[in-house]
Amino acid sequence: MEIYNKFVNKCYSELAFISILFLFFFQLIGDFLESIYALNLIEVELNENVLALLFLLTPIVLLFFKKGFPDKAFIILGEIIVFCRVLEPFLIVELKMIVTGIGLGCFMIFFPVYIQKRVKGNYEKNGKILGIGLGIAILSSIALRALGSSIDLSTFSWFMWIGWIMAFFFALMVPNLSKVIENDEFIEKPLEKRSKPGSKWKILGLSIGMINIITLVYFAFTSPTVIARWTESNYILVLTLLVLSNAAFLILIIYNPSIMRKLKSWILLLWNIIFIGALVCTILFNTIIFTFVSSYPFYAPPYNILNEIIMIIMLILSPIIFIDFILVSQELFRSKPSTRKLGGSFFISSGLFLFMILFAVFTIVWDYIPLVGDLFRDMIWLVYLILGIFIFFPVFLVSKNLRESIELKIPVIRNKLKSAIIILMLGFSSIIGVIILELPVDPSPSGATLTISSYNIQQGFDDNANKNFEGQYEVLKALNPDIIGLQESDTSRISSGNSDIVRFINNRLKLYSYYGPKTVTGTYGIALLSKYPILNPKTFYMESKGEQTATIWAQIVVGSTTFNIFVTHLGNYEDPAEDTSQIVQQENILSITTGLTNVILMGDFNFEPNTEQYNITVAQLYDCWDVSVGKTIGDVPDGWETRLPLERIDHIFVSGELNTSISSITYTGGNAADHPCVFASISGPF
Repeated sequence: MEIYNKFVNKCYSELAFISILFLFFFQLIGDFLESIYALNLIEVELNENVLALLFLLTPIVLLFFKKGFPDKAFIILGEIIVFCRVLEPFLIVELKMIVTGIGLGCFMIFFPVYIQKRVKGNYEKNGKILGIGLGIAILSSIALRALGSSIDLSTFSWFMWIGWIMAFFFALMVPNLSKVIENDEFIEKPLEKRSKPGSKWKILGLSIGMINIITLVYFAFTSPTVIARWTESNYILVLTLLVLSNAAFLILIIYNPSIMRKLKSWILLLWNIIFIGALVCTILFNTIIFTFVSSYPFYAPPYNILNEIIMIIMLILSPIIFIDFILVSQELFRSKPSTRKLGGSFFISSGLFLFMILFAVFTIVWDYIPLVGDLFRDMIWLVYLILGIFIFFPVFLVSKNLRESIELKIPVIRNKLKSAIIILMLGFSSIIGVIILELPVDPSPSGATLTISSYNIQQGFDDNANKNFEGQYEVLKALNPDIIGLQESDTSRISSGNSDIVRFINNRLKLYSYYGPKTVTGTYGIALLSKYPILNPKTFYMESKGEQTATIWAQIVVGSTTFNIFVTHLGNYEDPAEDTSQIVQQENILSITTGLTNVILMGDFNFEPNTEQYNITVAQLYDCWDVSVGKTIGDVPDGWETRLPLERIDHIFVSGELNTSISSITYTGGNAADHPCVFASISGPF
């Protein structure tokens, strides 16, 4: 036992503990929301699984602990968080939702109890540890996702050993935490005289600020691919700017915490305003407000250097997140809240967190929300404006004592060099890893034939709603097509765990790629991958009564032949007699393809053969299934036969000069997704 205690004391680092705690939270909340969304997506409607979100409201139980939260229960909660984090990657989606929900519910109690137990220590030091710990957790998440092609590497495949090591040390440190807090309380007890307990309203305001900072961080900054897909900016640029600005600030505050004394109140307030304004404008200026679009097909606006500059400003200014978190945390520690006050405040703050989650998801699925769905259309920018306001105003609760709250006369971190090395390692591994994964393109096209795949990947989920990036990649790897059109590839959102399946697949296949609609448009995601350079890519939107739809149009040159490639996903309207939106959408596409040569139009059209939509299409183009010499159906599980071959909704159409060149077509892919992968071959010469 004595050897164990010596080992734990030697390994103990509260900064490491806080960093892992926040990282586990980001991992759990990502998989939790992804599981709920997947289970609703598979049924194409809201269902009872949404009730699992109530796990986030567990701080209400703290209202029943008037005399403080028991140490043993505190330790048990910490260990449950570890257990849930280690277990959840192995589970099917239904069990994953429950286990991650339990882990999050424990975190939402554990975290405010930790704050309450820390109120008798040095609030300046403890506030900075929380802020630096949050920063290291963000850099850790960025590194793990960069190396995992947007999937957190520590939750994927055999790399899960990374998470196991963190879980092991976290589990060891939890029992030791109470002892360390008691020692700090004794040493720092004179600091209690500096302040009086804060009012319940002040504690509520500070708690709201703290939770909303964590919300903003999770929504966008733990996975830079989210920001890159908002803007379709260079992913390497986005990640590098975010990593360098945050790493530099963290190292600066570790080595010279007094540098913050030079930041006047007006500087911090102006910094917040510019950052929040740049964040909202980054989203708003890349959003199309379809209410004001009067003519279709409507082409997405071209690249705008001003939008890029605004995004860069936002990324450079992002360390204000840590400054705000430090200030709010310090003021919350100084206010010496009771367990019940924190319980009530965190319960309300968790309710706002839940509201912001629903708001963000409703901007994606607005067409499926009864009565009020239209209010959420094109409103993703408003989500971040509200978050910014909830972060900005709590800063006023600490502004009067700003200089006192940022001046620290004792060291924050004992081993500064070790902490700085860890931060630099995380930063450089992210940048180097993403460069290695993103830059090489080795397409090696065959040249003799042109092979094409159209694949609706259902946002990376398989037919049973389990996340299946790897399985869908394996389908495409086995087929080895020259050109790939993906539908329902709109990940890079909290609904899909902030992962990016297009990036995941393309980092492995090493192809050229073009992602169609920016994720802020709330449309179906479509993407084009190619072994040949993609020329003149553009996105246009079709007239849509319900969920917004779009099409990619690009040219690809094979030999001396220029192909016009189109990838699309039409809306799901089953009764054209009552709703002609789908027909109009297809007419919009055909108005563009008219007069073009070497057209290849692929996608999930949501219409079957012999429907009106199909008939107007084959009046201009040829269905590859009809004109192909070799037709096969491979690896088709029960439940798919109704789509094949007569009731197909996934099609590849070609223009007249190509109709005699279709040598084969097959529907395959098993249950890697809920749609088959369509694979066709066009014979040369080109």
